[in-house]
Amino acid sequence: MKRIALFLLTLSVAFGALLCLPGSSDAAANRKVPAFELRDLQERELRLSDERFRGKTLLIVAFSTWNDASVEQARQVQAFHKAHPEVEIIAFVANALPEARDFVAAQGLTYPCYKVDAVTRIGTAFNRLFETKRGKTVTLNRYPFAILADKDRNVRFSVCGPASSETLSTEYAKFK
Repeated sequence: MKRIALFLLTLSVAFGALLCLPGSSDAAANRKVPAFELRDLQERELRLSDERFRGKTLLIVAFSTWNDASVEQARQVQAFHKAHPEVEIIAFVANALPEARDFVAAQGLTYPCYKVDAVTRIGTAFNRLFETKRGKTVTLNRYPFAILADKDRNVRFSVCGPASSETLSTEYAKFK
């Protein structure tokens, strides 16, 4: 039964990723990152309007700790972070707090990670930034996604599913 459930979950994630159109510099530029609140893994409350985020290019990603694609996404973001330390990373880990902390430590992640909870509803906050081929929005939950936004919060690139460090670097170079 667990295998069937895991297969169906994997299939739905893959299908959802196939329906997403990756954003391009031209298409994504008309969308803005919405204001939101978040909590880091030490449970400190932050807002996107806080000084630490103001005037900075943002890479917003989300991943879980149990999915291979998500684990690879975390590693790719680490590689991007090493290459581009000037980009502020907001990485949402969609697991319970103890698991998220253990995952960050085990993976050696040096960029800021935040928890997904009732305060930070990533699905509802970011759904409109992704559109399917039929013009509908995607419901984001526990599979990886990435959003690159310029200093004015204009979305310059968005993708459902994992994004490699190389892809993120290429897209960042287009507006840097």
